[in-house]
Amino acid sequence: MEPIESNVLGLWSSDEPGEPHLEFGEDGTFSGSDGCNGIGGEYFADQGAVRVQLGASTLKACADIDDWLRGVKTVTVDGDTMQVMNENGDEIGQLQRSGESAE
Repeated sequence: MEPIESNVLGLWSSDEPGEPHLEFGEDGTFSGSDGCNGIGGEYFADQGAVRVQLGASTLKACADIDDWLRGVKTVTVDGDTMQVMNENGDEIGQLQRSGESAE
């Protein structure tokens, strides 16, 4: 397993409805929300990208919230933009680096 990528550390968010976000910690864990349900788990470097392993999450039904973030499998960072990819490697969304913690 490669070392954790430091460029993913911190809070990444979107101004979409529900304000989806992910926050990556130095301990190799992440947490966040798709705007309705909480998600979290572990992450690790994998050939130039960061692979996400989802752990526990909630499964509430929320009207008018796109739960695309629940499909995250890998992320890459280009400057202050995080590309979020699904298990097929297709980009499903983007998050922006945020200066604030979600907590």
